[in-house]
Amino acid sequence: MSFLVESMENEENRLLKKIKGGDEEAFKRIFYRYSERLFVWANKITDDSLVSEDIVQDFFIRCWEKRDILPHNCSFKAYAYKSIYNASLNYLRDNKRFLHGYEITIDLIDEDVPDEDLEELKRLLLKAIDELPDRCKKIFVMTTLEKKRYAEVADLLGISVNTVKVQVSKAYRILKEKIG
Repeated sequence: MSFLVESMENEENRLLKKIKGGDEEAFKRIFYRYSERLFVWANKITDDSLVSEDIVQDFFIRCWEKRDILPHNCSFKAYAYKSIYNASLNYLRDNKRFLHGYEITIDLIDEDVPDEDLEELKRLLLKAIDELPDRCKKIFVMTTLEKKRYAEVADLLGISVNTVKVQVSKAYRILKEKIG
């Protein structure tokens, strides 16, 4: 281990001990050292800057409120990144519907639909998307799930914008027939 890394870890451990004792200045130093990087990390996961700010802010509030149980024999940096990662995934799980890394918007009239039914609907939707004809599936995924513009998809695939529109329309028609 290099001297610089060891020195930083020692300083971090000293700051954490001070924080446990209620030292607000030490807390501010840890906050300013990590908050921006943690925000970038959360934003990469959630793709939502406001939510990412909240996640990082909540993390540091919890750190201050529970400062007496902060880890002292492991890297605060690792602890912080893991906490932000978990909080970001919890946000995605609780606030969005995802299907194999893609956001699936399910508009339901009745919001009292049990989660089991939503899971079944997502399973059926995934199966139906997988069963689309290859070209149709590729275009549907690019336009609908990856949120690419029709013109961009047309350029990438070397086809006309009209062909993209027709294939997306076909995909929706097939999905509607299979799912209802």
